[in-house]
Amino acid sequence: MLNSKYKIAYVLSFVILVLATLASTWGLFSESIYRDNDLIIAAWKGNDLVTLFVVIPLMIISLRGSSKGSNRSHLIWMGTLLYMLYNYMFYLYGAAFNKLFLVYVALFTLSIYALIIALLKTDASNISSLFSKKTPIKWISGFMLFFGTLLGILWIIMSLSFVFTNKIPQAITQTDHPTGVVFATDLSILIPALIISAIFLLKRKDWGYVFSSMVLIKATTYGMALIAMSVIAKFRTGEGDPMIPLWAFLSIGCFISCFVLLKNMKKII
Repeated sequence: MLNSKYKIAYVLSFVILVLATLASTWGLFSESIYRDNDLIIAAWKGNDLVTLFVVIPLMIISLRGSSKGSNRSHLIWMGTLLYMLYNYMFYLYGAAFNKLFLVYVALFTLSIYALIIALLKTDASNISSLFSKKTPIKWISGFMLFFGTLLGILWIIMSLSFVFTNKIPQAITQTDHPTGVVFATDLSILIPALIISAIFLLKRKDWGYVFSSMVLIKATTYGMALIAMSVIAKFRTGEGDPMIPLWAFLSIGCFISCFVLLKNMKKII
């Protein structure tokens, strides 16, 4: 039976699925939609590939499970919503204006409200009670803290280098974009989410289980997108990302952490 208390969020998620399928399919298979430089076009296409063939199917499956009352599916579904929010923020503010601009606006906005509604309706206390006391929260939260701290240090050092050298970091100049979109998004959204979720989980707060599951789902899938971006960029431009081993390591770590965390959750429907 449909879990009616999430009805609005489910409807918004359905619209998100339709629009994300449109945006990722058009972006992946069209050579004219993107107006950025070759390196960034390759990045968008890698992102579209993972969105279309990994995240959208995962959202469909988890949305179906959540609608039937599965708490594990509910957490995965909210994690895919977080991915959509984070992902299309980059398209909205980082992509050169193109024919899909209004679709990016809709995806970003719908993802925010779908996630807010889902979180407001979520019984964190009930969900946290489903996790085994043997859940290895210390090493899971430790990995998340490591991830957030490492990424934060990297982006802060690169940003501060401009203060002292007056030289814009290569990570920004190679995008032909005047602002540090990646730095700004990660430092304001991803890194705080990783650190706060890890602290909540370490202290066994109810919301720690919810937030950590969501963030790990998002980090795993977006890590896959980063790897796909790098591979496609290498083939299209001959320029690879020297940080791909780090992205692979972090993505695998997030996947293992997420798998272990959700595996320690009782399956109650």
